[in-house]
Formats: sequence, structure tokens, C-alpha cells
Amino acid sequence: MFNKKKPVARVTIDQFSSLISGNLSLVGDVTFEEGLKVSGEVRGNVRHKAGTHSLLALSAEGWIEGNVSSYDALIDGTIVGDLVVEHLLELHSNAQVRGNIRYRQLSMENGAVVDGTLSRMGEEEETAQVLELPRPQVREG
Repeated sequence: MFNKKKPVARVTIDQFSSLISGNLSLVGDVTFEEGLKVSGEVRGNVRHKAGTHSLLALSAEGWIEGNVSSYDALIDGTIVGDLVVEHLLELHSNAQVRGNIRYRQLSMENGAVVDGTLSRMGEEEETAQVLELPRPQVREG
């Protein structure tokens, strides 16, 4: 009778399956699914497994140097690299992103800093194309 929308299934804060805590510094690429909370330091790309409804939470103390992708993202720390979010991106007041951002939906609080371009993705864009972030070049010596 009435058009009721079904609730959207989302990963919630209590469903983080992985944690990089504040006392951890990681060098290398990270691939995750479901939820990942980063309070430590990552030097490498952080990417969600394609086709999953993942959630990345970067705390105010968290720091990532590398390209980042996720389905949903709550950013309150620092990212030095490009950021691609397939669905909802929340930039909290302590967020600092030094790189280009691609997103579908954006929420940005006062105090958040973006040093790069913001680009909204269209509905017709293929997820596979969106997630093709360049890999860092490694010098051979």
C-alpha cells in the first residue's frame, strides 16, 4: 500500500574485522573486506576487495601514505595519496587528504582539509574502472 524502502545493509562500527592499532607501523599493501580500522601508520596502498561492501575508518591518529579505496569511508586522520570511495565518504574535522578524491556521496565537516581535486562519480561508472589506482613505482638498483 505504501512504498516502504528496505533498509540498506551496511557495515557498522561494531563489525570491524581488522585493526591496525596505534602502536603499529606497517610497510606494504593492504587488502581488506568488511571493516578495517586504522589508528596506526601504513606506508602502502590500502584497498578493499572488489565487490564487497567494506568500511574503512581512519582515526585522528591514523596515517596512510599510499592510494586508498573502500566502499564506505570515515576519515579523521591523514592520507597522502589518492582516495576512491564507491559509496559514502565522510571527512571528519581532523581529516587531511593530500591527493585526489573520487566519491559518490560526500559529507565534510569544518576543519577537514583536501589538497587535491574532488570528483563525484556518476552512477554509470564501472566500479572496476574506479578502483584501478596506479601502483607506486619501485626503483630497481
